[in-house]
Amino acid sequence: MLKFLLPFVLVAFHCLAAESPLALTLQTRSGTGRAVAVKEQWLPSRTAIIVCDMWDLHHCKNAVIREGEMAPRMNAMLEKARADGVLIIHAPSGCMKPYEGTPARERAKSAPVAARLPDKISEWCRQIPAEEQAVYPIDQNDSEDDDPAEHAKWAKELEAKGLNPRAPWTRQIDVLRIDQEKDAISDSGVEIWNVLEARGIQNVILAGVHVNMCVAGRPFGLRQMAKNGRHVVLMRDLTDSMYNPQRWPFVSHARGTELFIQHAEKRICPTITSDQILGGKPFEFSAATAGKKRVQILLFGDSTTEASLPKKFAPDEPQFEDMIRILLATEPGLPPCDVSNEGVSGEFIRGLLDSGRYDRAIAAKPKADYIFIRYGINDRSKRADFATNFPKDFHELLARLRKDHPQAMLIPMTAIPSAPDNTHADINALIRKIAEEEKLPLFDIAPGYLAELEKGPNMLNYRRYALAKVPENLRAIATPYVSDPTGKDPTIIVMDNRLDGIFGHLPGWFGDRHPNLAGYNVIASETAKFLAPILRAK
Repeated sequence: MLKFLLPFVLVAFHCLAAESPLALTLQTRSGTGRAVAVKEQWLPSRTAIIVCDMWDLHHCKNAVIREGEMAPRMNAMLEKARADGVLIIHAPSGCMKPYEGTPARERAKSAPVAARLPDKISEWCRQIPAEEQAVYPIDQNDSEDDDPAEHAKWAKELEAKGLNPRAPWTRQIDVLRIDQEKDAISDSGVEIWNVLEARGIQNVILAGVHVNMCVAGRPFGLRQMAKNGRHVVLMRDLTDSMYNPQRWPFVSHARGTELFIQHAEKRICPTITSDQILGGKPFEFSAATAGKKRVQILLFGDSTTEASLPKKFAPDEPQFEDMIRILLATEPGLPPCDVSNEGVSGEFIRGLLDSGRYDRAIAAKPKADYIFIRYGINDRSKRADFATNFPKDFHELLARLRKDHPQAMLIPMTAIPSAPDNTHADINALIRKIAEEEKLPLFDIAPGYLAELEKGPNMLNYRRYALAKVPENLRAIATPYVSDPTGKDPTIIVMDNRLDGIFGHLPGWFGDRHPNLAGYNVIASETAKFLAPILRAK
């Protein structure tokens, strides 16, 4: 019997060996949000692409416009993947009727029932365990990003066509070609699972809309595939979100999509881009879909601007720049704002200018409308003849900013205390004088910050303390809070007062005055209070 089977085994082996694999770079994110890339090779015959809900129409007109821009690139990608041997599954949910009786629809319906059928594979999945402790990245309770008047007009157009304006889709968008000889059509989690099992397909790529709703949650979506053991990825450039920039966290629509993709990369599955199959460059939406112009606010300065440790130890929470944007969004009558943080720990003005970082990170940024500048603490320790050279450096920086960001309002900021007994009166006096000489508005953050510290002298700073300075008998208690425990200088880092009752008696325990999240929220609140009337006046 073996001699009869052997030729078939050899032929099958030859076919697989001759198959050109897909070379993919999968992107995930660490707990702190850092992108991590892994290269893999997938056999096309063991791979499927599921096209999710690329409908002909939608209740959101902007969603239709964005889908129309994306569809030609998606079709080209599908044509290439199909030619390479990848199975294409079209999944326009709720629209199976136009396809009944077609070969592609029957191909999905007739797949043998899988021996391994996951529980609840026919249902939506709105969360998997990895997401349970995460902050959901965008509010989607009101996901329409149309202008209200345009949206009302669009709804009337749909009604005039005899369509339900809340669910006007009838089929998949015609731009995407369906190959009746090779493709499958289904919106059923069970049917799609059966097809994958019958063909031995382990690798699944999802593309389509909308990433924070259907793509993630459908019975054939990212969560169901991930939790049930498929090697699933999202094609992150060929997707879109349902997100209204007037809702939390008050970012642009494009940024809202990015935030959910980053959430998926951390909590659900990796992502890839279409160029990895099709070549060329990843797809990008045009400026026509960007929505209302947003005010651009740029922050830069030293560690008290960068906020590196809160970003590391509380990465899911809104950070300093996020809180400024959110607080401004809660003010009535203000335009939408984006806030970019280019602070760097240890930086001083001369170092910024001479290192080339100014040209890379500040001059090259999109033109800013408002620029907040906070330096002085490091300048005093690193710049010779500080009283003379610091103002000179500051004036040079302001001149360069005027050239590179001519429309921006430049706003020098005073320094916050970096020691319990130091208000930096000498530094701040120089900054005030510079602002006066340059005829610039001064944002004096120091009084508001110091006033808040009066409520509790250590409530706004994190604790950073060398483990070597802790008595031997107490070091075990610090174990969960030690950063880089196997490094040269293990350090205890906590964002609040949780260890004060144990280590608060140690000399220098409260010595590090860098802000924690509470401290940055004070700075953010004061910044929003300072800027709101200026924005309103303009």
